[in-house]
Amino acid sequence: MPGGLRVLAVDDEAPALDDLVHLLRADPRIGTVHTARDGAGALRCLDRALAEGRPVDAVFLDIRMPGLDGTVLGRVLAQFARAPHIVFVTAFEEHAVDAFEIKATDYILKPVRPERLAEAIRRVAQNGAAGGPGAPGAPAGGGGARRVPNRSRCRSSWRG
Repeated sequence: MPGGLRVLAVDDEAPALDDLVHLLRADPRIGTVHTARDGAGALRCLDRALAEGRPVDAVFLDIRMPGLDGTVLGRVLAQFARAPHIVFVTAFEEHAVDAFEIKATDYILKPVRPERLAEAIRRVAQNGAAGGPGAPGAPAGGGGARRVPNRSRCRSSWRG
C-alpha cells in the first residue's frame, strides 16, 4: 500500500501502548500509527480518520480495558461494511475463540515479541487494506450513521 498501512493501537496501559507503538513504527510496512487509551477514544480516532479520508487499515487492540472493552469494540468494528483488520494484543489466552468468532486477523499474546508482531502485520498487508463493499469504514446498512463528536485524545504519527 502506498505510504504504508494506517493503523490504530489501543491499550489503556501506557507502557504497553508505548511498546506496541515503538514496534509498529519500526516496521517499514507501517505508515501511520494512531493511538487511543480506551474504546471510546478508539472510535473517535476511527471517526476522525474517516472524516479526513484516510480510513485505518488495522486496529491493534487490547481486550481488557475499562468501559468499552476490546471484545465489544471488535464486534462493533466487525459490523462496518469496510471494517479494518482487527489484531488483538492481550495478556489473556482465554479470549482467542471470541476473537476469531468476530473474524480477527490475528491474536498476539503480551509481552509482544517483534517477530510475532511482524507476522501479524504480514497477515494484514497480505489481506490488503480494510475491505468490503460500501464507503470506507461505513457502518453496515449505510444510512443513519452519525459522526462521533471530536473530543478525541487520538494521537497520530507519520513515518518521515
